[in-house]
Amino acid sequence: MRRKRIDEDAGWRAPDPKRDGDPDPQFSRRAFRLTGLRLLRWQRWIAILLLLIVAYLMSNPPDASKPAPATDLDPAGRVESWALTEQWLAKGALGADARIVSWNGQSHATVSDGSKDMTLSVNTLIVDSAAGWWRVRTTITPDGRLSGWPSVERLDLAGADDKGDAGTWKDTLGQLTASDILDTTVRKWADAFMGSDSDMLTVLVNDPDPNAWYRAQELGKVTAATIDGGAYLDKGNVDRNERRSDRAALRVTVTVAHADAGDGSAAQSQYSYDLLVADPDGTPRILAWGAPGTGATLREHGNRAPGARPTSGSGDTGAPSEASGGSDASGSGGSR
Repeated sequence: MRRKRIDEDAGWRAPDPKRDGDPDPQFSRRAFRLTGLRLLRWQRWIAILLLLIVAYLMSNPPDASKPAPATDLDPAGRVESWALTEQWLAKGALGADARIVSWNGQSHATVSDGSKDMTLSVNTLIVDSAAGWWRVRTTITPDGRLSGWPSVERLDLAGADDKGDAGTWKDTLGQLTASDILDTTVRKWADAFMGSDSDMLTVLVNDPDPNAWYRAQELGKVTAATIDGGAYLDKGNVDRNERRSDRAALRVTVTVAHADAGDGSAAQSQYSYDLLVADPDGTPRILAWGAPGTGATLREHGNRAPGARPTSGSGDTGAPSEASGGSDASGSGGSR
């Protein structure tokens, strides 16, 4: 009696299930009134579903990730194929000056000698000779010997003077008609780039970085620089009504006269470049150059030569170093 009186005086009493009810059903009924969901029923189904998932994963564990297959860069038969083909070419099989240019992979063939199977490697080599270009296939036995003799197929390659369709750049605004001042700017760029005046080339590009410089290629004297085509690019200040902008791409052919190493007489060679030009209808500036087809994707001032700019006393016409040999200023069109 004393315990009951103390509890009642403190305002606390033991819960009476008959009077107060189970708290879980109470919570479920309240949730149903608020959300319309019979929470207690869903709790049971969710618990059952989770148990089923756990049981399934325990009985069917996921497979461990499989490593990527390794690539064999030196498969059996490759070296033997190269060496034996060189010996065969030395006998004049494909004409004078025959040389292997590349190994282009191998396939396999299975043969039988009546008692057991044998896997042969069929190797493909590309050969250049005075008689033309060839695809040579040699079959190598497991013990590194030729199976029969090499088989050959002549490769019909287009000549350097047989130029394909140049095409047009993608996502341009409209075609550009070159003005006289644009022709003059391109010719000045060609003279500086193909010649030996790196200072003039750097001035023409007008790079905002005072430490940037551009290397001339020292290939010879330019005899012609023609604009084969041009288009306004969808970048810079764009006028969509006029389908123009202040950035354009040009396709340029440069003809250079240089000394022929054979007899000392003058010879001419042609080179093609895509140019990225700023303000093509006003005062044009050449911002970048690259291989044909890259005009729309060239990055402004992407042909900067690496390293410090050479001083006038040291000259910049020396033999190409690592800085110039890998530079995009070589005209290959990549950007740094």
